[in-house]
Amino acid sequence: MGLVVAKKHAKRAVDRNQIKRIVRESFRHHQSKLENFDCVVLSRSGAKDLDKIKLRHMVDQLWTRLGQKSNGNRSGSKQRKKA
Repeated sequence: MGLVVAKKHAKRAVDRNQIKRIVRESFRHHQSKLENFDCVVLSRSGAKDLDKIKLRHMVDQLWTRLGQKSNGNRSGSKQRKKA
């Protein structure tokens, strides 16, 4: 998992690190429900304005949606026609 929190969206290092900690902790709790794939999390401009609980809830919802999508249809496992 990669995390990108731009200085443009969160000026202070404290704010950027807090966002990263919340996302990492949420990922740690949902990791067993997700399949193996690479993931990059990009922050949006309003992320630093959210309180910890609201941000954690939003990230938890994203992991849940991602887990449901990955279980339903795998983009990497396309079947090829044999000639």
